[in-house]
Parts: sequence; structure tokens; C-alpha cells
Amino acid sequence: MNKKSFTWFTSLLLAMNCSFPTTGNAQEWLRSKDNHAWARFQPESWKSVRVSQSLLDVTGKVTSEVISLTTTELLESNRNQYTLSVESTVKIGEQRVNQSKDRIKREINTKGEGFSEAVEKATIKIGDYEMPVEVFSVQYSTKKGKRVSKVFVSKETMPSVLRRETLFTNKKGEVEYKTTSNVVEYGLTKEILGKQMQVSRVVTVHEQNGSRIRTDELFCGDVPGGIIAQEITQTNAEDVITSKTILSLLDYGIGSATTIRGKEDKNSDAQ
Repeated sequence: MNKKSFTWFTSLLLAMNCSFPTTGNAQEWLRSKDNHAWARFQPESWKSVRVSQSLLDVTGKVTSEVISLTTTELLESNRNQYTLSVESTVKIGEQRVNQSKDRIKREINTKGEGFSEAVEKATIKIGDYEMPVEVFSVQYSTKKGKRVSKVFVSKETMPSVLRRETLFTNKKGEVEYKTTSNVVEYGLTKEILGKQMQVSRVVTVHEQNGSRIRTDELFCGDVPGGIIAQEITQTNAEDVITSKTILSLLDYGIGSATTIRGKEDKNSDAQ
């Protein structure tokens, strides 16, 4: 493994760990266990995914690739929190470089800093669908600045967040990053592991320091964790793609299951 690949891999591990804080705060706009992508399922529900993360040069050629196989299982959930078990194996080429098992507890319905009651009601139109939503204005301050989000939440759909607009400004009032997320297609029918299921397409764009990260994903409310497919592309200030991440669903189960694919053969990337 060259120095560039190792540095990138270390950054990826850090990002992956930051995505699942062990004692993280609640997402301020989540109000109900029933609308949560994990907590709404029975304990022992699980999902296995394969994630390919690649660095690209200016010609679009892959220069480094990291493969991770991850199985996430819901251990318990109640009205206010849920607990996950996350097992991952990470490989660069044929070399297994990291294995981890984490237990993650997160809150759902805690009125902490930034929590906001609905400030207005609105209607969002997605294709032929019109969804009534509650609009929340969420503010969260840190030592570095202030994050303000406008969140459009539906009580009747999964995903429940149909739109989110976030802006972070520093102490000088300068915008450091902005993120927009929208359900752009709803009620699609797609075959998932041999079964026809309803999915939604969600597109999220994050802009910071001249770079742009675009996430295009498929979400299915009947699969634990929701996300069944995902493509993330990062572009630099010259609008050149510098990295790409592709997530694909391997298998999943609702409630107690005897076999969790990914635990049985972690050496195989073809699962």
C-alpha cells in the first residue's frame, strides 16, 4: 500500500467512524420511532452491504480502491433510543487491513439543543404525489459557528424527511458549507433481491471549500436502515471527479434470522 492510499484509507476510516457516533445526539428533526429507518423494525433485524470507495485521477482512471463489507443489526429500540451492532471488514486489493465490531447507541426523541417545534405546514409535490409536511427550523451552535436547517417532514411517508436545506456559517457570518437533500422520485417499483418493492430516490448535494459531494441513493422503507443502493461522487473546484463510492445491498432480514450474509464468508467480495 503506497503512502497516498494509506492516507486516504485512514481518512475513510475516520469518516466511517464519524458516521456512527457511539453516544451521538439525536437528529433534531426526528420525532417518532415509527419514522426512523432502523428503530421502527423488530430487534435482530439486519442488513449487509458492500461498499466500494475509489480515488480517480484526472482521466477518470481508478488509482486506489477500498472495499468494505458491513453487517448492521438492530439490537434494541424503544421510544427514545436504539442500539446497533456494526461489523465491518475492510480490504485494499487482496489485503485485509481492518476488522471492527462496534456497538452504537443513538437517541431519537430527545428535546436537546437545536430541537424545534414545527413552524409551518406546507405541501411538497414529487411527480404525481402531493404530500402534506411539517416544516421545522433547526438551529445548532458550536464554537466555530452556527448550523441552520430547514426540514420538511412527512408523517405518512418513508423516508419521512422529504427535503432538507442546511447552511453553516462561521463566527464571521461567512458560509462554510451548505447541504440540500430532496426526495426526487417517490413510489418507484424496483426488484430487490428477487422481490418487487416500493422505493424512493433521494439526491443530496454538499458544497464546501470549492468541492462538491453528490449522493444519489435508493431508499426502501421495508428494508432495515432504508438505503439499498447509493452512489457518491466528489468533485473538486475544477468540477473534476476525484472519488466515487458505490454501496450495494447484499442481504437483509426482519426480526430473528438464522443466517446473516457477510458473517458467513467475510473473505468473499462477491456476496
